[in-house]
Amino acid sequence: MAAGSSLLTGVALLICAFLDLLDWDVAVEGVAIIAGVTVAFSAIFRSGFNRRFADPTLAVPQVAVAILFLAYIIFRAGPAREGLVLLYPLALLFGVMRLSAKRLLALALLALAAHGVVLHLSYLHDEYGDFDLDTAIAEFAVLMIVLPWFAVMGGYVNRLRLKLADTNHELSAAFERIEQLAIRDELTGGYNRRYMLDALARERARAERLREPFSICLLDLDHFKSINDTFGHAAGDVVLHELPSVAGQGLRGVDVFGRFGGEEFLLVLPGTDLAGARLVAERVRAAIEAARFPGLPDGRRITVTLGVAERAPGEDTRMLLKRADRALYAGKGAGRNRVEVDLPPKG
Repeated sequence: MAAGSSLLTGVALLICAFLDLLDWDVAVEGVAIIAGVTVAFSAIFRSGFNRRFADPTLAVPQVAVAILFLAYIIFRAGPAREGLVLLYPLALLFGVMRLSAKRLLALALLALAAHGVVLHLSYLHDEYGDFDLDTAIAEFAVLMIVLPWFAVMGGYVNRLRLKLADTNHELSAAFERIEQLAIRDELTGGYNRRYMLDALARERARAERLREPFSICLLDLDHFKSINDTFGHAAGDVVLHELPSVAGQGLRGVDVFGRFGGEEFLLVLPGTDLAGARLVAERVRAAIEAARFPGLPDGRRITVTLGVAERAPGEDTRMLLKRADRALYAGKGAGRNRVEVDLPPKG
């Protein structure tokens, strides 16, 4: 934006020189100063020195330098002075999207003071009586009206921008919360059944594409009804809430663990064959059995039964879940607190 504003100012100076309203040496000097200031600020930004300031865009210094530069050129502009006065709002325009009304007003007062000095010096250096005092007073009066009002309106636009940014941030946060509600189980805080089914489908597609193995574990809390009956539903809820964090301690970042329904949980293990999955399942089982859950007596331990199945080539997720569930019920029938596997179908 600064470079674009500088380019427009340089074009305006060259047009004035082409129309013989401005000496060519003044126009060339102005363009040279513009180029130098642009290069200087670009170097500051590229060096990262600007990040040391509260406003890394350096909007106030850039606008202030532009105003002082314009005042200098206008002082030397001669007949083109009245037309170049319009460039003051252009300098302020750069700060509209960044600065408050208070700072814009301060810059507007700087422009008024600078232009007042220009008019005064022009009057003092008028050797041929060409200076029109009435026109100069009217010119300054118009600037006194336009520049402060421009600053006030610019501040209003900036407040709208900030309000819009805050609204967008709130909407993004609300959308993120909605997304989390859609995939998170309310009680456990972990992934819910919908997300686990989606994760299972994604992993099947990935394994099919890369020809890699993957396994799943269905986990069920042993005698969970007795926990609710003996210690109350609040204690049972605490167990369900704490179980994902206990089970997840020995899992990899790519492993996905979530509630599948009631006291049943699903674990998806990418790139893991049946033997590896069995080891993971045993580690999870042991961790849960060793854990102490709030709300339960010290001597009461929670145990789980796990059914493990490795996906066979071409097998869909429905059949894979059915085999893991079959292994789970086999483990329950064999006494619970154990890991059972279902071998992939042959052929």
